[in-house]
Amino acid sequence: MSRRRVSLTSTRSVEIAILSGLAGLLIVVHVLLPDPLRSRFVFTYGEPSIVTAWTAAILHDSGSHLASSVAWYAIVMASTYALATAWRYRRPFWIAVVGCLVLTPPVTKLVDYWVLSVQWNLVADATTARGFSSVVSAFGGLLYVSLARTATAWYGYDAGVVTTGTIVLGALSALAVTSAVLSPSVAIIICGMIAVAIGSVIVSNRTQISEWRAWVVSERDNLLLIGGGSAVVVGLLSQLFQVELDTSGRFVSVIAHGTGFATGMVVMVLVLLLESVSR
Repeated sequence: MSRRRVSLTSTRSVEIAILSGLAGLLIVVHVLLPDPLRSRFVFTYGEPSIVTAWTAAILHDSGSHLASSVAWYAIVMASTYALATAWRYRRPFWIAVVGCLVLTPPVTKLVDYWVLSVQWNLVADATTARGFSSVVSAFGGLLYVSLARTATAWYGYDAGVVTTGTIVLGALSALAVTSAVLSPSVAIIICGMIAVAIGSVIVSNRTQISEWRAWVVSERDNLLLIGGGSAVVVGLLSQLFQVELDTSGRFVSVIAHGTGFATGMVVMVLVLLLESVSR
């Protein structure tokens, strides 16, 4: 094994350990932090602060809440990291990850507080908020932009548009099935439109099917990365935007999740723009 390959393997091991360590931190805090300290570090709408906006992000109110955050973090981050390594752009990935960790908690809490408390007056002063899901949402936004950038870089602008559009349509269809946000009939309409579009393309280009098959085989690994990442974003979005109580009786904060996803997108776009300018 060459020295360069050994160095690359060592770098990846360290990076994976760092990413795994974040999930470990969430578990350790949940298990070991005493309840009196936990109550001091949650975000309280009657006493909002920047400090608790950050500290509340690593606190969870139950084991199931923690398990959901850790599981989705692992799924989303694994897909995002796989794209970053295949794309060979580690620096933008890490800058975006740090940006999401630093910016997402205060931004989501600020928007959440302004909408729910100041504008709509829907929460009491004693109401608290906690959880890592808004940061996971930001990583989902990061993944969404990474997929668009990767598809565009590998296969052109049209591929990027198709990738992002397919994710949006897939997420809307999933929400129509899993949530009360959209009617199930919307899923039927969207899936029908997709089926007609795909069928039309196949029929109009049926003479090139054998060429497409050979191309898919040659690009199998890259297509699996993009397809798998797209499926992860669709699945994540279908869980983030629930308007009913979850299985533990908690109300899912749609506003915080939407803000987190948008924050992750903005952070990744800004990082990519800065990278392109600095070259």
